[in-house]
Amino acid sequence: MVNQESTTKQVANKIAAALEAAKRSVKWLSDQSGTPYVTLRRQLSGKASISIGQIAVYADCLRVEPMTMLPDSFIALAGKEEA
Repeated sequence: MVNQESTTKQVANKIAAALEAAKRSVKWLSDQSGTPYVTLRRQLSGKASISIGQIAVYADCLRVEPMTMLPDSFIALAGKEEA
């Protein structure tokens, strides 16, 4: 079942994985994105929600496609057409 908490944690994990792959720190992403360090730490721990706009900014900073940071439930629905 999809809920806000699990979705937030999933996005946080994807951002953390992208940070690790890019060999960048949370401090670096904070500086690059303009997101306060404390806010970003809360987001990455799943204690604060992450907006679509923030996902786009983080993806741009890390030079990855924003789609790679979206929750799996969003990606699954992306290819479906409305009936």
